[in-house]
Amino acid sequence: MYSVSQAALRLGVCVRTIHRWDKTGKLRCFRTVGGHRRIPLAEVNRLLGLMHRDLIQQPSKKRCAIYARVSSHRQKTAGDLDRQLKLLTKECRKRFKTSPLVFSDIGSGLNMRRRGLSRLFSLAKSGSIHTLIITHRDRLTRFGLELLERILNDYGVRLEVLYQPEQQSPQEELVTDLMSLIASFSGRVYELRAHQSKRINLPQRT
Repeated sequence: MYSVSQAALRLGVCVRTIHRWDKTGKLRCFRTVGGHRRIPLAEVNRLLGLMHRDLIQQPSKKRCAIYARVSSHRQKTAGDLDRQLKLLTKECRKRFKTSPLVFSDIGSGLNMRRRGLSRLFSLAKSGSIHTLIITHRDRLTRFGLELLERILNDYGVRLEVLYQPEQQSPQEELVTDLMSLIASFSGRVYELRAHQSKRINLPQRT
């Protein structure tokens, strides 16, 4: 379940828009005992799908897009994903005076089969995006950024990285790449262990 502010951040709209969509029936909300709105993940994904489909059908409406990624659900729970999205949304509104198209993933930067990344490239291919903003290079991918950037450029999308890495020697680059591999591998191992623990702790059917 998302709070109103979290749902607005994921959808790239303001809180008042969420309230309006709830009143008009465009968005299905639940109410807590205290009367606060809560929006299911499935409902947010449904609206994202509709918004992206409309953009593909009307490619003349080019917009700025942002992409954020964390490697694990633990990082998401710690607020890392939301912090990236807030920073990127603020930067997009500052530069282009408009809310961005929002894409995000929870997963390894070595995995290219990420749902958010696939949606991003589908819209880029349709001509619906003019600029993509990310915080760091490895948020988009751990390796092969130059290739992805070239593909985006072919689609007419300019890639903007807020924080560029410092100039490194070949040896330092090698160490950085090695540490990235270790970090991605470790994150995957932790996810597998957590998944196995959940399966072990599941109540047995009688």
